[in-house]
Amino acid sequence: MTLECETSPDMWFSEGEREIGEVKAVCASCPVREECASLGENEDFGVWGGMTPVERRAAKRFRLLVREEVLNARIRRMQADGLSNSAMARELGIPRKTLTDRLAKAAALAA
Repeated sequence: MTLECETSPDMWFSEGEREIGEVKAVCASCPVREECASLGENEDFGVWGGMTPVERRAAKRFRLLVREEVLNARIRRMQADGLSNSAMARELGIPRKTLTDRLAKAAALAA
């Protein structure tokens, strides 16, 4: 099976709005869209997985923010359960100093 992206690779690096719209329309029904987006996550040019470089950077920032919030929520639950910093660091798989620095920064922001 030959995917459309394999038959005309230059079209994925167009810069015109109309061309980008056409490329994104092809991406909408592509069976490897997620894999393509992963491959292009750090690419500075082209449409990868239906996203332009600006959209990929925004998606990456969003994923990082979500990951941070999940980690912060987990830390708050562990604190509420009375775990020590050492126990929390072991549970999270990070150095105790990293956790301590993170907690100090969070406390400073809250103050």
